[in-house]
Amino acid sequence: MQNKLILSLLILMVSGFSLNAQSPIDFSKIDKKKIVSDPSVQWTQFGPGSAGNNYHIYWHPTDPNTVFHGPNMGNSYRSTNRGETYTGVMDPDGPGYRSWERGPVEIYSPEFSHQDENFGICTMEGASHIYTTTNKGLTWEKNDAISSQFKGIHINTIEVDPTDDNIWYAGSGNIRDFNHFFHTYKNPHGVFGSKTVVGKGSDGKVDYGHKSRIWKSTDKGQTWKDITPKGIAPLAQITRIFVHPGKPNVLFTPTTYGFYKSTNAGKTWQLKKEVGFDNNIIRSMDMHFDTKTKKVTLYAIDLVKYIPNGKSMTYNGGIYKSTDEGERWTNINHNMPLEKAVLKSAPIKKSYYKIALSKWFGKTDKEVTKLYPELPEKMMHSVSLIRVNPKNPDHVLVINNYKSQFTFQGGMLWRTDNGGKDWYVTLRNGKNWEGKDKVLWQARGNETSHNVNWVSQGEWEKRDLYDRKAGAVVEFNSDGTTIMCQVAKVVCVSNNNGDSWLENDEKETVLGSHHWVGAGDSNLPGAELVQDMRLKNHFYLCSGENSIWKTTNDGDLVRPGAQAVYKLSIPNKEKPAECSVGTMAIHPRDTNTLYSLHFRQAFFGKLMKSTNAGETWEPHGSLFNPKAFGNPVSMSIPQNHLRIDPDYPNRFYCVIAKKRVTSGGGGGRVGKFKAYGVYRSTDGGVNFQIINKGLPAKGNVQKLELDPNNKGVVYAAVSGSKNAPGGVYKLEDGANEWQAISIPKGMISVNDLYFSTDNELYISGGTWGGKANAGGVWSYGKGKKWKQVFPYSFTNHIRVAKYDPKVLLLTIPSHAAPGILNPGIYRSLDKGKTWAKINAGNIQSDRIVDIQIDYHNPGIYWCSTYGAGFYKAIDKN
Repeated sequence: MQNKLILSLLILMVSGFSLNAQSPIDFSKIDKKKIVSDPSVQWTQFGPGSAGNNYHIYWHPTDPNTVFHGPNMGNSYRSTNRGETYTGVMDPDGPGYRSWERGPVEIYSPEFSHQDENFGICTMEGASHIYTTTNKGLTWEKNDAISSQFKGIHINTIEVDPTDDNIWYAGSGNIRDFNHFFHTYKNPHGVFGSKTVVGKGSDGKVDYGHKSRIWKSTDKGQTWKDITPKGIAPLAQITRIFVHPGKPNVLFTPTTYGFYKSTNAGKTWQLKKEVGFDNNIIRSMDMHFDTKTKKVTLYAIDLVKYIPNGKSMTYNGGIYKSTDEGERWTNINHNMPLEKAVLKSAPIKKSYYKIALSKWFGKTDKEVTKLYPELPEKMMHSVSLIRVNPKNPDHVLVINNYKSQFTFQGGMLWRTDNGGKDWYVTLRNGKNWEGKDKVLWQARGNETSHNVNWVSQGEWEKRDLYDRKAGAVVEFNSDGTTIMCQVAKVVCVSNNNGDSWLENDEKETVLGSHHWVGAGDSNLPGAELVQDMRLKNHFYLCSGENSIWKTTNDGDLVRPGAQAVYKLSIPNKEKPAECSVGTMAIHPRDTNTLYSLHFRQAFFGKLMKSTNAGETWEPHGSLFNPKAFGNPVSMSIPQNHLRIDPDYPNRFYCVIAKKRVTSGGGGGRVGKFKAYGVYRSTDGGVNFQIINKGLPAKGNVQKLELDPNNKGVVYAAVSGSKNAPGGVYKLEDGANEWQAISIPKGMISVNDLYFSTDNELYISGGTWGGKANAGGVWSYGKGKKWKQVFPYSFTNHIRVAKYDPKVLLLTIPSHAAPGILNPGIYRSLDKGKTWAKINAGNIQSDRIVDIQIDYHNPGIYWCSTYGAGFYKAIDKN
């Protein structure tokens, strides 16, 4: 009797758990009400690696352990342990990210109360929206009532009165957007646009809709009053706003049209003219407040102008300091300008003409070299950002951002320890520091030893003469003990005032293993995930700018439950190239033989081959020569779904789609390329031919799969539209023409297809705003008819577990459709009878590039994202 009772209780408990975990989706409400994800499935980002840039680092003003990042692939992160680990701050269950309801995409200028550390206000880089938090930035809520008061004008800076958190200030502009805001000879006060356009004569846009504004709130940011200085230049950028902590009625406001000061909390303003600046174009400013003496020390960067001087060049502007609350400013460039002997260094001279002068004047490097062939006796970098240690007014750091601004090499981060009397480069990387230019730098009293531990990016140390990708931002934490500096695509940390630096985005499981666990702040563009039934201990992850990764099983050595990966360097570890791999394949008769296709950067358009499981690679074949279609540096042509026929291993297939669902409908930057469709090779991947005969002329092949049950047969999923329908197409063994197969009535677009182990074919598709019965997921099996298992207008991926065909995963994307309310990942445990949303933990759940159910480990799911790297989920059911 007792055993029966225990058994009954166990059955009841298991049944109850399953019901709670598999909360059925009500499809009648999927576009009307937010669906909360099933908490039994949690996604964890494991990266590692990064790409693009992170121009936004912000420390909490009173908590020295909390920092925020806003990297440029649409992410926002928070760390509460000084960057050891991060969590995303955007809502995984929110609507499409272009609705901006998920949270601040690329968080911008967050500020927090000094009385209540949990309350904060921020904006975002790409739009004029205001967000508030009451939990120290763990989550943010978009506030349209506040945002509307700024009338669409982008907020550049937000500042709170440190003595009274009822009082807040905001200033307009985009000057912190270092990838789009520039200063040129023609328009020194600033232009907004793309770097590829600005600096070529057209100069971007001076008047791009910006209006110079300063606002004030006295009710904790709920309502705002315009307190813009009378007579201010209409296009002035409000660089920052500072509140004097000892005299909160005193405000300091640098702009690109002069320095303003108020002594009555913004009621009136005074433009400080002729106070020492050369140009009154204030690019950056920072303030130190001594809590004992109540003294304020201000540092600023006045735009460095390059001025023609016969056949040479001179300059003005630079670094300035004020110790009398902004009444007078003294230039403290001192020994920062480089002497002619240093300017003669080949890489410095090259960047002086090619980046600094060429872009500044809007001419080619050949033109400026001809106009100004003589190097000046001294030249100042066009520095762009300055920060002072909050605990030491003499400790100052200055950024020389030659990656995205118009300046030149020879030190990316300058430092003074005596208030500007002496300057030296404090972050050093590149062969010339300890090589050809060592004596030149030693003559200036500058240390020359490399002082950066690049961790997973170790090849960077000896890659360049001077590091090719400078930083854009550096920030002190609130107690001045930790500094973060963005360098190219990684973040470096110093805990010794800048004497040495540690790349901090990942950790190694065992020293020398090259097995990496990401910190959780990835900005990496994910691509295809490649599993193989023969490989039980690892699989492969393709990525943009970071080659291919392989999973390892030792992540627990860094953190409990962490996932580690190993990077496959192409062509080899000794000389790795920066490359972007969209797809790869494992040879059906040898798991050590791998092939990869590259959609940009190194080996662009080539098929690479490895015969030793990815340790070394060589060019094997080619799909196209990118130089035939434009400048490869600025091009990207996605190649996907590389497949090798196991019955005919010399047959290779892949796809180049004009528009891809996973990239938001875009197809990359393709130049003059038009050869879209299905590619086939019959000589083992050396040569490829397009086989599009029979496919819709205006359709886009989104997916390609080999029929597991019929030798040599290939299927293609083709997306389409009302006027140009797509569908599912079949290529018989050895055929050269595709044949359409019957699909559900009314379905005109198919994005994915998948064969299950119980011999069913699943398709996924539909159109934006279409009907539910013409989209979603359908299966075709024993009954020889189509059955809809997920009734929705538009879905993308569909996957079926190898170990149990009742387990299904699908995705609803949102990249190009901001109106979708419940995008993301959905899971069924009963072959599609019921579904649960499972986005928890994944801040880019609406931008999934690929998704997989682990072939060998039940309850493990994997995905790659548009710009947040890779995620792993554990399904407790």
